[in-house]
Amino acid sequence: MKQWILTVIIILSSVPGFSQFRLYLDQQISISTKEITCTSISHDGRFLAIGSNDGRVHIIDLPAKREIHRLNIHKGPVRSIVFDQKSRWFISGGRDGNVNIHDLYSGRHEKRLSFGSKLREVTLSPDDRFLAACGRKKEIYLWEFPIGKLRAKLKAHKKSTVGIAFSQGGDQLLSVAEDRQMIVWDINRLAVLRKVSIEARTMNGSGLDIQSSVCSVDRRIVGIGIEEHILAKGGRSMIFKHNLSIFDWSTGTEIVTLTGNRSDLNVMILSPDKQFAMTDHSTLQTSAIAFWSLESGVIVHTYPLDGEVTAMAVSDDGQWLVAGYSDASRKTMSYVNVWKLSGVSGYERFAQGESVRSDKSGFGPTIKITTPKEPLISIGQRRRLAVLQFDSPGLEADIAKTAAYLLEGKLGNSPLIELVERNQIAQVLEELKLQQTGITVSNAAEIGQQLNAEHMLLGSINKLGSLLIITVKLVNVETGHIEGVREVQCSNATIETISDMISVLAPIIVKY
Repeated sequence: MKQWILTVIIILSSVPGFSQFRLYLDQQISISTKEITCTSISHDGRFLAIGSNDGRVHIIDLPAKREIHRLNIHKGPVRSIVFDQKSRWFISGGRDGNVNIHDLYSGRHEKRLSFGSKLREVTLSPDDRFLAACGRKKEIYLWEFPIGKLRAKLKAHKKSTVGIAFSQGGDQLLSVAEDRQMIVWDINRLAVLRKVSIEARTMNGSGLDIQSSVCSVDRRIVGIGIEEHILAKGGRSMIFKHNLSIFDWSTGTEIVTLTGNRSDLNVMILSPDKQFAMTDHSTLQTSAIAFWSLESGVIVHTYPLDGEVTAMAVSDDGQWLVAGYSDASRKTMSYVNVWKLSGVSGYERFAQGESVRSDKSGFGPTIKITTPKEPLISIGQRRRLAVLQFDSPGLEADIAKTAAYLLEGKLGNSPLIELVERNQIAQVLEELKLQQTGITVSNAAEIGQQLNAEHMLLGSINKLGSLLIITVKLVNVETGHIEGVREVQCSNATIETISDMISVLAPIIVKY
């Protein structure tokens, strides 16, 4: 092992707009195992989980640079590890077909779930309500979290699933499989919303083998690792290409395909700002990580390692990058490099102000908060709230109804809120001879008095070109005044984006 690599600074000065991108080697962790099989960083960027070939999970406190847990969990390789949003649990899935839930701080084993076959990936919905697993089976298992009740076995793929991910709203699940199908599932109805065939070819008449998939943190784009192959002229040899194809989650359309990776794309990640893809770019002679610019589609830098790259992860805030690799000279030792990053924007789930990047390259819509992000209701006793139907000038009425229903569903999960039933609201409106839309603040206060509500929520959806704006006003029924306004905007928006906008909006109205 080349111990002289103590501090490394990489400056990607050749990339326009990224002259301040730097990579500092912060620590190197040695693990006594043949292979590091997976890595994961908690959403708050504090903890690193490392899975090994011999079934162990190591939990590292990154800022403190110390190991807090070393647990023997699986009989065989650990394939996937995820953290919940509040860093209370970590969930691991193994090749032994088991999914294990552990308390993060105590390390105590809480629950074991059975997938029943070789498992490839586990994922948790952003609202921590559902846990999903995929692997050699054609079915995707869906459990209620953390109780572990099996909700469904989703079956539509004809071959093994290589990757799964929940949408930011938690109401959709995307799956990619070896059958070259990308499916988006409706979790509430347990039905297929969309099925897209993956046909990202760069050579006429070529065959495609799907190897892996990864989603951006904001779930706007999907990266799929593909081996493309074709018989060479003369029929005596094969031509192989290792391609990374980027797709739009909301439509399933191909945005760009990056060609020229030197190895199979079994190990790859996307930066949280969707500026870079990092891939295993090794050959039989050398091992390296490649940094691809998604804007230009070219490799902007490569970083050499001293062994086979087996796992990578990047933190949501863009502050940490980790890579696991096996020591080429010692078959029983592996390493994890932990780098600090600068110049890469992180993903903030409820971002405020300017977007972290432009979307001129087609990498999906960007949601931002344009008002303060502190919840309007954050403390105190439970309050009775009525949500009125949204105004939607220039849009169909059903869109406004759907947005209001979605927001009700989110707000109802807060312990600070008691929602007024919609049929009660309709009855009062009829008695007062008022329409569902066009309600003024004074009207809202009057309606609230009849409903015995403490607060009323007025909302509107407006579309300006490709910009979608959702605005809500919280009205105090007793005073008849507006207590606060919250607004989210989405550029390059589609109607399908509304669900994600509501997921961003709800927590800045009421604290969960």
